Amino acid sequence: MKLITLFCAFLTSFAFAANVPDYEKEKRWAEHVESGLMDGDMVWVPNGDREFMSILTESESETKKAAIVVHGLGVHPDWSGVIQPLRVSLTKQGYHTLSIQMPVRPNGEPGEEYMGLLDLADKRIDSAIKYLQDNGYDIDLLVAHSFGTTMSSHYLANSKSNPIKRYVAVGMGVNSVKFLPNISIPIFDVYGTEDLESIMNSVGDRAKASKHNASYTQKMIKGDHFFNGQDALLNQTVANWLK
Repeated sequence: MKLITLFCAFLTSFAFAANVPDYEKEKRWAEHVESGLMDGDMVWVPNGDREFMSILTESESETKKAAIVVHGLGVHPDWSGVIQPLRVSLTKQGYHTLSIQMPVRPNGEPGEEYMGLLDLADKRIDSAIKYLQDNGYDIDLLVAHSFGTTMSSHYLANSKSNPIKRYVAVGMGVNSVKFLPNISIPIFDVYGTEDLESIMNSVGDRAKASKHNASYTQKMIKGDHFFNGQDALLNQTVANWLK
C-alpha cells in the first residue's frame, strides 16, 4: 500500500511539473527582448500571483482598437518570424498591439508537452484583455501564429464572454481542429505554400470543422511556416482581410 501511495504521489508530481511553465526561460527571453527591442514598449501584465512580459505598441492613428498577438511554441513576443512584423504592421492599420509572452517549456521537450499548458495560456489571454481594458483600449482582434493558434483556438472555444471580435490564425495546425466547431467569430486561416506538413495535411479538416461558421476564410499564400522573405505579403494579406 505504501508503495502504491508513493507511486501515485510520483505520478501526481510529474503531471504537475509537466504543466508548469519554465519561468526561468521566460525570464531569459524577457532579458533578450528588452536588450534588442526596437518597436514598442515592454510592459508587465499582472496574472494572478505572477506577471508576464508583453510588448505594447501604439497605433499610428487615433483609435482605441487593440489586437492581442500570440506567438508560437517556445519563443517570445518579439519573435522575428511572423510575430514582430505583424505586430508592427497592425499599428499602421488602426490597431494598438499587445504581443504577449505565452507559457513555455524547457528546451528540447516535445511539442506535446505544451498541450498541458492550454489552461494557463487561457489565463494569460484573459489577463491581457483585462490589462488592455483597464488602460482604455477596445479589444477587437486576436492574432496568433503556429502553436499560438492552438492556444488561441482553445481560448476562444472555451471563453464565451470574451470581447474578441475577429481572429487571424497564421499557420494553424491539426491541434486546433477540435476547437474550431465551438468558435463562431470571423476567422482568417492563412498558411504558406511551403508550410509544415501537419498544416498542409489538415487544410480540409480545418475547413470542415468550421463549416458552421459563415465568416471563416481560408487562404494559402506564398511562403514557408515563418514566411521568411514574405513578411510584406503576409502583412498585406492580413490587412486586406481586416478591411
